[in-house]
Amino acid sequence: MMYKNLKYLSFVLLLIFFTGCEEERVDIDRFGSISGIVVDGETLEPLEGVLVATTPASTTVITGPTGEFRFNRVRRGDVSISARRRDFLNSNVSVAVFEGENTFATFFLLKDERNIGNVSIFDPVPGNGSTNQPLTFAFRWRVEQDARDRQLTYNVFIFESNSTTQRLVGENLASPEVIVSDLRPNTTYFWYVLARFEGRNVANSPTWSFRTGN
Repeated sequence: MMYKNLKYLSFVLLLIFFTGCEEERVDIDRFGSISGIVVDGETLEPLEGVLVATTPASTTVITGPTGEFRFNRVRRGDVSISARRRDFLNSNVSVAVFEGENTFATFFLLKDERNIGNVSIFDPVPGNGSTNQPLTFAFRWRVEQDARDRQLTYNVFIFESNSTTQRLVGENLASPEVIVSDLRPNTTYFWYVLARFEGRNVANSPTWSFRTGN
């Protein structure tokens, strides 16, 4: 009888221990939210039917007529968001999610006119998430492409956090560099590069962010 009582007591103690651990684990996980809008990068009209997803994985949503999307429960930390729709170039952006706060993200999707194989745009300057950047400096990036004999040109776009209006800071650039000026102090910016061949859109970079200094 005593042996059975000891087994029962041990079971109860283990149950209390694991329940306490589970409660502690739940307390450690802090959540925020993400909302945003997807628009046509040329007309700035809202885009319906865009598949928006996050990494680490969360629920996947599809934009409605207003182009808006929202994730209500996202674990805090750095989160990558992707936006995809047929006949448009895919786009993705990394954002920081804070406990109890909403992070807003804007996607500018451009028509997919690909005809030269794979093109990758990477290694940005300023680097993604960089801070204390000057108000005038050179933006740079690197490019890899399957068809190296095709001469690409580049358009560079920049927009402020929480804005649905973008600014073209470089157009038909022959080399992967552009001087950007007239930036506002203490402001978070997002920027991306569009690669073109013979006037057609063939690839766009991820959307990177940085913050200016005083």
